[in-house]
Parts: sequence; C-alpha cells; structure tokens
Amino acid sequence: MEAGTGKVDDLAALAKLTEQTLLKELELRYGQGQIYTYIGDILVAVNPFQQLPLYDSKHSKEYRNIKVKSKLKPHIFAVADCIYQDLLTNKEPQCCVVSGESGAGKTETTKLLVRQIVQLCTKSGSVAASSKLHDALIEINPLMEAFGNAQTKMNGNSSRFGKYIELLFSDQGELFGGRVSIFLLEKTRVTGFNRDEQNFHIFYHMFAGLSERQRTSVLLTNPDRHRILKSGDSCSIFTSKAHQLHHKAMFIKLQKILTNTGFLQEDCEMIYAYLSAILHLTDIQFEPDQETDGVFITDEYPLHVSTELLGVSAEEMATALISNVHLIRGETIVNLKNLVQAGDGRDALAKALYSRLFGWIISKINNKLKPDLSYAPKKSSCPVIGLLDIAGFENFTSNGFEQLCINTSNEQLQHYFNQHVFAWEKRDLDKEGVKTSHISFTNNSEILGMFIERPLGLYALIDEESKFPKATANSLLEKVRKHLIKYSCIKKEKGREPLFTIQHYAGPVTYSVSGMLETNRDTLSQNILECLERSESGMIYQLFSAQFSDNGELSTPNQELRRTKSILMCKQPTLERGKSLSKTAGRKVRQNMKKALKEIQDDSFYKHRTVGSQFQDSLAALMTKLMQCQPHFIRCIKPNNSQASQLFEKKLVSQQLRYTGILETVRIRHEGFPVRLPFQVFLDRYKFISYPLTAEVEAGTAACHTVLREAGLHKWELGTRKVFLRYWHPEQLKLVMERKVRQVVLVQSLVRRFIGCRKVQQLRQILEARKQAQAKSFLMMVAELSQQIHADLKELHNMDVTKHKQSLNDLAREAEESKIREQMIEEKRRKLALAEAEREKKAAELRLAEAQKRIQELETTRKVETPSSISSSSSSGFEDDLPSPELSKEEPKHTWRKQRANHKDHVAGLRNLLESKAEPPEQENVRLNKQKWVPISERLYATPACPYGIARKSPARPLHLQSIFSDPSHGQVYDPENVSHYARQSSHSKIVVNKVEHYNGLIQEALQSESETQNKSNWGKLVYMEKSQRCASFILTEPVIKIDGAHYSSDPSSHVALNSVENLFRDEQVGKIREYIGKGMQLQIDTEGDIWAKKLGMNDIIVQDHNDPSLSCISEEVIKDRGRLQKDKRVKIFDMKEFRSHVILEMHKAGLGRINLKDLYSRCCIVSLTLVKSSMDVMETPCWINIINLGALRMLRDENVMADFEKELKKIMRSNIDFTKISQLPQIDKQKPKKTDKKKGKLPQRKNQEADKVFVLPEPVLDRASKPVGDFQFKSPRKWAKLKQNGVSQLTE
Repeated sequence: MEAGTGKVDDLAALAKLTEQTLLKELELRYGQGQIYTYIGDILVAVNPFQQLPLYDSKHSKEYRNIKVKSKLKPHIFAVADCIYQDLLTNKEPQCCVVSGESGAGKTETTKLLVRQIVQLCTKSGSVAASSKLHDALIEINPLMEAFGNAQTKMNGNSSRFGKYIELLFSDQGELFGGRVSIFLLEKTRVTGFNRDEQNFHIFYHMFAGLSERQRTSVLLTNPDRHRILKSGDSCSIFTSKAHQLHHKAMFIKLQKILTNTGFLQEDCEMIYAYLSAILHLTDIQFEPDQETDGVFITDEYPLHVSTELLGVSAEEMATALISNVHLIRGETIVNLKNLVQAGDGRDALAKALYSRLFGWIISKINNKLKPDLSYAPKKSSCPVIGLLDIAGFENFTSNGFEQLCINTSNEQLQHYFNQHVFAWEKRDLDKEGVKTSHISFTNNSEILGMFIERPLGLYALIDEESKFPKATANSLLEKVRKHLIKYSCIKKEKGREPLFTIQHYAGPVTYSVSGMLETNRDTLSQNILECLERSESGMIYQLFSAQFSDNGELSTPNQELRRTKSILMCKQPTLERGKSLSKTAGRKVRQNMKKALKEIQDDSFYKHRTVGSQFQDSLAALMTKLMQCQPHFIRCIKPNNSQASQLFEKKLVSQQLRYTGILETVRIRHEGFPVRLPFQVFLDRYKFISYPLTAEVEAGTAACHTVLREAGLHKWELGTRKVFLRYWHPEQLKLVMERKVRQVVLVQSLVRRFIGCRKVQQLRQILEARKQAQAKSFLMMVAELSQQIHADLKELHNMDVTKHKQSLNDLAREAEESKIREQMIEEKRRKLALAEAEREKKAAELRLAEAQKRIQELETTRKVETPSSISSSSSSGFEDDLPSPELSKEEPKHTWRKQRANHKDHVAGLRNLLESKAEPPEQENVRLNKQKWVPISERLYATPACPYGIARKSPARPLHLQSIFSDPSHGQVYDPENVSHYARQSSHSKIVVNKVEHYNGLIQEALQSESETQNKSNWGKLVYMEKSQRCASFILTEPVIKIDGAHYSSDPSSHVALNSVENLFRDEQVGKIREYIGKGMQLQIDTEGDIWAKKLGMNDIIVQDHNDPSLSCISEEVIKDRGRLQKDKRVKIFDMKEFRSHVILEMHKAGLGRINLKDLYSRCCIVSLTLVKSSMDVMETPCWINIINLGALRMLRDENVMADFEKELKKIMRSNIDFTKISQLPQIDKQKPKKTDKKKGKLPQRKNQEADKVFVLPEPVLDRASKPVGDFQFKSPRKWAKLKQNGVSQLTE
C-alpha cells in the first residue's frame, strides 16, 4: 500500500518513508477520523479534541482476544488486548509508557487503557475481580485529577503530577488488586501560577458545588477574595456561567466517587475544612515592623480563621510565621524574619498542607485497592501490568524548578525508549554478528548525565547551594556556569536576569534560577511544626507526624484520621480592635533573641531531604520497575495549541515527530528486530510446531531453524545465542501454534472417542452380566417373600373374620339399648307434655274466674257514682282496675293523619280544662271526714303518717331528672332473679295470656325488685319474649347496650346475645326466625332519661304502639317512620317530654276521680320492639323484647316528682291564655281555626275535627335564668318548631 493515501494502518510496512510522507499520512488519517496509527508494535495517537464513537461496548467486544491484529483498525483497545495476552502467555510483568507533550491526551489514553483491561478481566470469567474493585479502578482517575490536575496555557486538564498505576493479577489472569504511586506533585501551584492559568481543580469544584450552609460551616464566603484563586486581572474565578456549571457538575460527580472509594461524610467535611484553611492561610499579608525590625500581619482575620480550622492557637501560629528557629552548635536560636522570609514560610506551610492532604488521599485509594490475598499467587511476585502517566514536556514563558523536574522525567523516559527501540537492539545485533543497515537516532545520554551526575550534576549543585542560608540565585547560577560549562547542552543567557538554557531532546528551554533554592528546600521551621503537632485536630497531628513513602502516600494509610474538634463547631472569629497578636509576638521574640531556649544533643531532627533528592529517588525507583517489565509504547501527538478539533498544524506535529524520533522508530521497526529471544526461550515457546511437546530438544541453531522453517517465516535472523524476529513474527508464530493445537485437539478428541467407545462397550458387557445376576437373585428373593406374605395374609384374614363377628354382635347390642333409651325418653316427654297441658288448663280456669270476679266488681262500682264513693276510696291513690276495653280491641290500621288525630285526642282533655277554667266544686271542699279539700297531687303524695298529705311540704325543683342517668358508674348486665339466664332451661319459660296481663306482670316484678334491692344504678330492665313465652330478663346498667343474635356474649356488661337463651318449648318457626336476628340493635340512654335505639343489621326492627301515641312515650320521629328503625340511624324510642305530658294529662283527668298509676305504669314505663318478624297480635310475634324504664317508674313512685307535676298542673290552670290569639296562628294543614267562643269558653266544632290543628299543652319555663318569666313552649317540639318558622316565638298573656 502506498504512502500518502491515508489508508496505511502500519507505517512500518512501507518500503520507503520520509518525514514529509509520514506527516502527510498522519494528516490524512486525522482528517478521516483515524486518530490511531501503528508503527510496528508502537501506537501513535493524535488528540482529536472531541468525543469520538470509538469507545463503546461494541468496540470493546470487537478488540478482545485478537488473533490477527492487521484485520482490525488501529485502536487503543488493541494495545490493551496485546498487553493482557502477553501477560497470560509470557507470564512476565508488562508495562505501557504513555508519553507526549502536555495536552497530547496522555491522561485520557491511560483511563481508556485501564477501563479496557478491567473489561477483559471481567469477560474472561474471573471470579476474584469483583465489580467494586473494577469500579474503584475506573473512578480513581477522576478523583486524582480533581486534586492533582489544573488548567495551564497548553492544556485545560493538565496533570501536575506523575502517576504509575499497577494492576495485580493472579496466574490465571484474574485481577485481584491494584496500587497507585505518585511523584513530583507541583506544590508551587498552590501558592501561585502563571497568567491565564488556574489552581488545582478542587478549589473551583468546592466553591461551585458547596451549598451556602456548607460553605458557612467551613468559614468560606466570597471565592473572589482569595489571593491564590485569582488569575490575572479577572474579577471572578469563573470565566462564565457555563464554566461554573461545569465545575458544579464535576463536584457532584466527585462526591459520588468519594463515597464509592470509601470516604465517609466526615472525611469529606475534613477535606473541605482543610482546603479552607489553606485558602485563608495564603491570604495572610505581612508588612515591616519598625519597632522590632521584623514583620507583622496587617489583617489578622485570615490568621484567626485558618487557626480555628486547623485547631491551633492563633498566638502560637502568629509567632511561628514571623520568627524562625536555627540550630547553631547545638543551641537553638530564634530570630525574626524579614518580609521575604515571612512570605516564603507562609507559602511553605500552605504547600506542605496540600501535599500531605494529597498523600493522605492516595493512601485511602490504595487502601481501597488493597489486594485480596486469598486470590494472590503462592509465589512472592505476581503478574503486574503497569501504566505510566506523567506530565509531558513543558516550555512556558517562565520555567522554574517544577518544569526542570518534569522535563528531566521526560528525558529519562525518552532515554528508556531509545534504549529499548534503538540502543539495545543495535547492541544485540552487533554482539550476535547479524549485519544490518545503520540507523541513527538522537541519544540523550549526555543531558541525563548532566542532570543526575554526582557530585557535580545540576541537582547536586542545587542541593549543595540550598544548604547555605545566605545563598542566592546569582550564587547558584555562578556554580552552574563554573561546573557545567563542559556540557554542550547548557549555556548561560545574557543579561541581568539569572537564567540558563538547556537543549532538551524536544528543544531548548530557558529556566529562571529565581526561587529554585526556596522551592528545593521546601522546609518548615521547627516552631511551625511544633505548633501543628499540638493541634486539637487529630487529622493535622497525624498528617504532620506521618512520613511519606516512596510512592508518595503517607506511611500510615490504615489509620482513620478523625478530628477531636468538630468542624461544624467552628465559628467566625471576633477580633479586638487595636490588638495585634503578631506585634505582641514580635516584641516577645525580640526580647528573647540570641538566647538559648534548650539544648539538643542530636541535631539529626533538623536534617531534611530536599525536593530534588526526593525526585531523583522516586525517578530511580520508577525506572527500576520499568526495567523489570516488557514495555509497550504509546506516543501521543498534539495536533494544535488551540485545542481545536479538525485542526492539524504541520509545523507543531513535525516538531513532535522529530524530537520523539518517530521517523527513526519507523525505520528500525521496518528493518530491525524488536523481538530478540534466546534459543532456549524460543524453543520453550514454539518447539511444538516441529517437535513433540515432551521431546527433549537441544537449544541450538538447528532446532530453531527447523521451527522457523516449519512455521513458514521469512526475514528472520539467527545469531550465536538468540533468534532475531521482526515485529510481525510473534503474531504469525502464535497463529501457527494455535493451528497445531487445534490439530492436536482434533486428534486427541478422535482418540478419546475411540477409547471411550471401547470402554463403553466393555462397561455394557459388564453391566449386562451384572443385570442378569441381579435379576436371578431378585426372582429368588421374590419367591421367598411371596410365600411369607401368603402366610401372613392368611393369618390376618382369620383375625379380621373374628373381629368382624365380634363387632356385629356389639352393634346389635348397642342398637337394642338405643331403642330402649328412645322409648324411655319418649315416655318422659309425653308425661311432661300432659303435665304442662294440665297446668295451663288450671291456670286458664283461675284467670277466667278472676276475670269474671273483677267484671262483677267493676259493674258494682260503676252503679255507685256519688262523690261519697270517691271519698271512701283508699288513700293510696292506686286501684287495680282492668284495662280499658279499647286496649283489648284489635289495633286499627291508621294513616299518618289519623295518627296525628289520635295524638290530638290524647291532649284534648287538658285543653278543655284550660278553656273551662273550672274550679273544684264547693261541695268537694268538705269531705265526709270533714277535712279540707286536698288536691289530687297531695293525695298522691300522702303517707300513712299524714293520710292526706297536708303536713308535707315538698320543695320546688326543676322537672328534668338528676338521678342515675348522669351517674357514670354502672355495673354489669345482671338479672337478680336468674343469674345464669344464658343457661336457662325450658322449665324457666313463663307463658303469658295477653299483652295487658304481661305488662302488668312486668311492672309488678319491677316494683318488687326496686323495693328489695334499692339499687339506683339500674336504669332499665329488658325482657326477651318468643311469642307468649317469656324466655329471659336482663337488668341494664351500662349506658350503651348491644342486642344481637350472637350465640355467646363477648362482654356480659354491655352485650345481650339472644341466641344464647335456651327454650325447650320453642317451635320450629321461632327457631328458624331467631337465626336471622343478625347484628341486631344498640340501646343507649342519655342524661335526660331518653332511650335511643339504632339498628345495626338488615333485619326489621319495629317499635310497638307506633300507630297510637297515647299508648306509649315514643318520639315523633318513630311515628313518622311508622315504627320501623332505619339502619345506622339513632332514633328516640322513649321521650321523657312525652312521659311528662302523659303524667300531667292523667292528673287532669283525675280531677274528678283518682289517678290510675297502674295504667300509667304500663303506658308510660314500657316500650316494646319486635325483632325480625311482626304480627298484628304482638303475643304471636316470634321474637320481641320489652324495655322497662326504671327511671320513669321511680319518678312515678317519687312523691317529690309527683308534687312537682301537680304544681305544674296548678300553674297551667291559673294561666289566663287568650285563645283568640292562639286560634289565629298558622296551621300545619294550612287551614285557620275558627275564633274562640268566649261565652262557652271552647272552640267551635268542625265536621272533620280529627284533622284540625290542635295545640298541645304549654309547658312552663323551668330555666328562669335563660328565658323571661311568662314565656312558655309547646309540649310537642315539632309543633313549636313549626310556629317558630312562621314568626311566632312566644305567647303572652
């Protein structure tokens, strides 16, 4: 393939190649996007300054386990695969030297190499290489770049340190650890840098990424005020908004990497506080102090902030910054610094702080990459791949000691390259007698000797001059001119500036001697070190007490550095006006100058290694590692200085090609023999091509010649002890070996197949014979077992027949006994039924006789209607009259309007009383016993001691109740008549005849129980009925009672389970219906004595007597719903206001007779509810309950309450109500009543009088504090609400 077409992947394959052809080929390939080019086994990479789609997973898989390198395009992944395969094949350490100028892309190339090698280990089936280790190896580069890279004129991400990354492998190629070595950190960049450059990236990341609270916690404010962050005349450290956002994104990425690498949140906070201390420390400025001839600090605020963060005393730090300590003849002398010395000491402290922080971070990284010894090889050394990334050749406007060290490192690497590529190959060819064409190359051995020769090399002279305190830049320059004039590569520049120029392999570089001595010394005075060692911060103490190792990390990497003083506790310092710590410290030092402080016998503590000596030692250690490895070279080329893509500056690239020796490299790779193997090594690797693997072959020319000829190679040479191969020969030999191995594997597979088939045939014969023997023995065993089983089965059969006969006899006997028992039970039941029928017959006869007797007495009583008959009645005010005939009639079906009419009739008598305004008759004032006329209410309250109640004075009190209804202490649901009512048998059931008799019986039992127990905490009694059978009774004490169809009670104090009640005489209908009671209902009594009910289930629950309000004390809401309870709706089934109306109305009716308390008991104290199913005759209802309001019963028996009722009745009778006004009020049925007939004192009659609006008895106001005297409200709240809606709020006399 011809040169100059841009299609040549390997420049060593060209027959003729000049510098112009090489340059043109690289330019064309760069324009085509081909940035990689081979020169034999050396890769040339031109920086594209843009992102290219060459590093995705597709390319990573493509460049894995490459067989023929020429079939694929040149790529960095191909070099990684070559390094890894050589490691597995040769079992020797490998290294890759990435070299080039600053900005040529060395750092990115190194990161790509690490990533691809890690991927190769992962895909090779490694179990030891964990994903965490792989991620850590990939993430350490961005972490080190944040603290070790900075922006320069030549590169925006220039490495300001050198690093050597070692990847440790097992013998099987499994990655199990890593190690990082650093050297030559550019510490001077912390305190100053050239124009248009920046400090280390971490300072800008920190200000862009930290929140306001985080910056305040480490005492940071405005980043533009810090001296070491300013670049030129710029007012802001960020050139643009995009620049700031870039650093913020990098900070977020850095935070994740720190966490993944093993840094805790406390470690990150310590790092930021450490960096803040460095920023404030470098802001300290000095001025001459005329009083002490020393210096003082102009603004002590940065001093106080930095000492607060470092945990040291501000006074001690001020003294250490303005004074110095010297050892003269074993005596410690303290003197004051001048302005230059004070600035140098401040900068030396800042550089020492940053370098030790960087070393601590490297120690944490190495601790994270620490090898897992369980996967390490048993031998002492393990296969290693080393990757070297060092700062490239630099030539700035002003070059100092750092540039001198960097360029020296590049000179050493160029010499290493020349030795491997040119010098050692030429030496071996000449030694082995192989004739080749002469190839010239630039040999830089002379300049390396000038640098490192002792005792008169350049670094030796700088170290020697640094020992003298009064040495200057001119004295150093004079020594350089005097002792190094013999080297042609160095010359002194003309002029007053202390400059000298060195001719490097890449070109001449002029160095400034100013500042070299101070940079090389890099020492801290003893008082500064002592001040830091007394720090309250454990981190500061350990950083300055630990020693640096050869690889640049601290000697105590496993120790956790923790602060004893919390960073977040740091506060803004407060300065006292007019007080200067530095001036006070200067005066104290001035007084003690030239005075011995302490005697020190051993002055070795003050001996310090210079930066130059440390650099030479680390460079020598690095070269020792490289010399032990098989090298691979990558040459990085920078196409332009403006960092623009698709721009190829021929002059710049030609200069790099020339001083890196690319053209000579192409020639020697084309004509030379880079692979030079001794005969024994060559035969150990490739003798299998011509000889058996186990054959003993003598290592000589003949055997090697046979192998080479069998492999079909050309252009090789044989020396006296080595085989000289071209760079492509190892790849061809590898292919031949793989072909031979495949052939051997094929033959082995065939032979193994034949042997396996024969073994299988033999095994089949053996198995067949074994099967026959096993079958014969099995048949014999089966025959024996069958005979034994037959005998056992026969015996079992006989036993089963015997047991079966016995079981049949037992069953027959049990059946006979069961029949006899059933006959006995049936006979007992028949007798019990006859006895029960006889008892019922006798009870019915007794009740019939009693009823006939009572009827006769009633007829006799009605014949006598004179007042004397009334006065001769019992003073007890109670007579057991039979119920009204109306109550025994069948309950008529009423509509809503008829129900309201019945309610009108209920209060009609009281209204007639108001209209007539009747007074007791005169003849009633004198009774037969010649006593004064006693009101009926007083007769009701009469006692045996005072029959007519004249001497009794009952105090007036409000009508509302103040009894057990407001008492929170209640007992359990307890039936004093029958404690175990849930276990009740049918013999306890009581059969009643009708509803009136049943109610009277309940009232009598309640009265008897009240007189016996006198327990005021019981508010009610519940009786459970099944048709006419009374099954169980319960005393109610809790304010909330649940009644349902459960089979057992969950809480006996508040739960009534009806299905737990037993009744042996329960018929089938009741038994089925009571199963549907379900969730039942909930009863609740309030503090006024009202009883509320709420249905909980879906079954019907109906309030009895809802069609006739005169027979009960139900509320209007019950009447509206026609007695049917709605689910989850709370309804008042016993209204105390209706109860009071009934009592007062009954008193009014008894004005001409006596009050019938028995009738009141049954009508006003009992409410009944049917469960599940209702019947017209309540006594035929399958399941129903009676609730007796014991509070209402007690009120009727309480003389004080009855006296209050009588007073209310008197008050009503004395009221003068103008019924003409009442008649004018609007009616509910929208019909106005006629005017009142004043003469007759009553309302005129109407045809449809039942539908008329009837006003209920007004109730006197009980709470006189809330309403004016004379106001009253209607007894029925619903009617009073209607009147209020129509604008009538009160009635006046």
